[in-house]
Amino acid sequence: MDFFIFINMKKEKIMIVFGGKSVEHDISIITALQVIRVLPERYEFLPVYIDKKGKWWIADNLEDVEIYSNFDKKATKKKQVTFVLGENVLLSKKHNKFAFESKVDGVLNCCHGNIGEDGCVQGLCKICNLAQTSAGLLSSAVCMDKAVMKDVLKANGVKTPEYVVCDDFSYEKKDALKKIKFPLIIKPANLGSSIAISVCKNEEEFDAAVELAFKFDRKIVVEKLVENLREFNCACFLYKGEYFVSAVNEVTNKGEIFSFDDKYLSQGGKTQEASKSLSAKIKKMTEKAYKILGCSGVVRIDFLFDEKAETLFVNEANTIPGSLAFYLFKDIPFKELVNALIDESFVELRIEESLIKIFDSSALENFEKVAENFKK
Repeated sequence: MDFFIFINMKKEKIMIVFGGKSVEHDISIITALQVIRVLPERYEFLPVYIDKKGKWWIADNLEDVEIYSNFDKKATKKKQVTFVLGENVLLSKKHNKFAFESKVDGVLNCCHGNIGEDGCVQGLCKICNLAQTSAGLLSSAVCMDKAVMKDVLKANGVKTPEYVVCDDFSYEKKDALKKIKFPLIIKPANLGSSIAISVCKNEEEFDAAVELAFKFDRKIVVEKLVENLREFNCACFLYKGEYFVSAVNEVTNKGEIFSFDDKYLSQGGKTQEASKSLSAKIKKMTEKAYKILGCSGVVRIDFLFDEKAETLFVNEANTIPGSLAFYLFKDIPFKELVNALIDESFVELRIEESLIKIFDSSALENFEKVAENFKK
């Protein structure tokens, strides 16, 4: 009996993935380090760092923020790792040979932007039959691409600012300006943290902004600037069949948009609680957008509000928000939020495993007969 209990009390191993080949690489490290400090005891954890070239690493001192200034020299006992495709087995590389490192049961995804937030890590988890804590492959890809996200929301009656999508092989300046009038915003379609986003009030600024945005992405969004602007954040996550919506925070910024510096480099307070008159509407729209976009995990929805016109717009959906948006959930301790995310990821995996994925047919048996007919 004791042996039976021991076997069933084995802790699942959760891999904490962070970093990545992304402009939000450094912010991802911060999120992971914050998560590592509140990990629930019921799981065993393995931090895995993705460097700026896209290589995956384990090391003894990944919890030390100082090593990331020069990872190659400062990381101790580091080993490059990779998965066996189709299995939940992690291999480590030594002398150009791979050897077994560990079995992994799930992934706590702390990556922001490309690779981790756009569906790539989610696809790897699906291939290797791993539970993972963020939105699924399709939802992640849709939310990452602001143009596609806007199309989906618009089709479902959710307001977003007026917009035009341009790609690098068919971009025509006159067509974009014919549809959207100044002042406007230009942003890369697949980027976050307000990087390469520009406010344009004339054609000269427009040309420079387009050139900048195309350096970061092959598709850009030209969007009408929301004037008389106030910005709000609200998050949602699904747990045990119930949608939990966070408090609503109003974001204060120095300029016309909430910049990277406002988000991460400002030393002052960046947010304050929203007025009660708007909170109910924002919460309702947060849950609606979460459902429409097919989300799971913690997702932060960013809103733009034209105070004069009293019009609320969804700006974007962040499927892996900075610090997992724990600061928005006033009544849920960060450790409990992390625990709930991991628990729910295993529920999602079990549901996925219960679906029929294999279908026996006679197609192969009849292949030669069919092939002979084509030869004739």
